[in-house]
Amino acid sequence: RKESSAASDVYKRQLLALVLATQVALQQRATLVVRWPATMPIIATLCGVLGCSIEPPRALDAMAVESSGLTRVEGAPLYRLQVTLRNRGSLQVQAPALDLTLTDMRGDIVARRVLRPVDLGAPAPGQLAAGAEWPINAVIDLGDVRVAGYTVELFYP
Repeated sequence: RKESSAASDVYKRQLLALVLATQVALQQRATLVVRWPATMPIIATLCGVLGCSIEPPRALDAMAVESSGLTRVEGAPLYRLQVTLRNRGSLQVQAPALDLTLTDMRGDIVARRVLRPVDLGAPAPGQLAAGAEWPINAVIDLGDVRVAGYTVELFYP
């Protein structure tokens, strides 16, 4: 009986280790698929059964605003926003959204916009390869609001 009980304990430990490895793989599925593309069929099968999806990893620490500018379009209540983002990481990542905050001469917030990749004109990438740059040009209609300053922050909704 001792041998049977010991064997049973070994199988239980192996099963628990397999369950734990599966949980970790599902939680880190985006990074696993990008880093090791051969894992895609296995993870896709698991996601098919469990109802999850596979998206590029989110990594704000890899993303950088290389340059930005906001200029008023003459004769119109429009502003042109130009931002260049770069993925400084070593892996492909999901394209972030922008949080644009516009301020007046006193520094008071006059408008705030969330701009998702699909709002930022064509072609809007869903992902950025390692080292890739994404030039963004967007026109924003602010009506009669006068803008003196702005900030651009990156985030994932």
